Amino acid sequence: MTTNNNIIIVGITGVGKTTIGKYLADYLGKQFIDLDKYIEFMCGVDIPTVFELEGEEGFRNRETLALRNILQSSDDFVLSLGGGCVIRPENRQMIMQDNSFVVQLIASLDIIVDRLIKSPNKRPLLANQDVKQKVENLFESRKGFYDAVSDATINTTNLRPIHVIEKIINLVNNK
Repeated sequence: MTTNNNIIIVGITGVGKTTIGKYLADYLGKQFIDLDKYIEFMCGVDIPTVFELEGEEGFRNRETLALRNILQSSDDFVLSLGGGCVIRPENRQMIMQDNSFVVQLIASLDIIVDRLIKSPNKRPLLANQDVKQKVENLFESRKGFYDAVSDATINTTNLRPIHVIEKIINLVNNK
């Protein structure tokens, strides 16, 4: 299989996809695209508002459309996907057919929960929930999907962003 220059980052909410994606894109001189931010730009409202007005199904429809638009019209990018993007079969198919290098980020549950507790209002699926239990349940239900689309998995638990970036670059260069 041939690959292009694109890198897609997947993983559960709060694992650091956006942070790592920004640093990685900057380091490599690539365009950084955060799928959720792209959706917000296209809609003119934030993700919680999309959920409020259209529900999760409406958001997922917009997410699929946004993913398709990015993969068809962009090149030489680092793309950070929302944690639930992989739940739809058509999204997984698009990701795998794009031939981008896909890296899954994982981290310890405690670290993820600490990060998420600091920004609960930005994550509609975690609103009014036991964050630790919800994240654990989401990860268990999505793990197979992340694994299916990923070329590599990096545990970021004890790594600084620069070390994660170095690992990704090493993996991309040795694929």
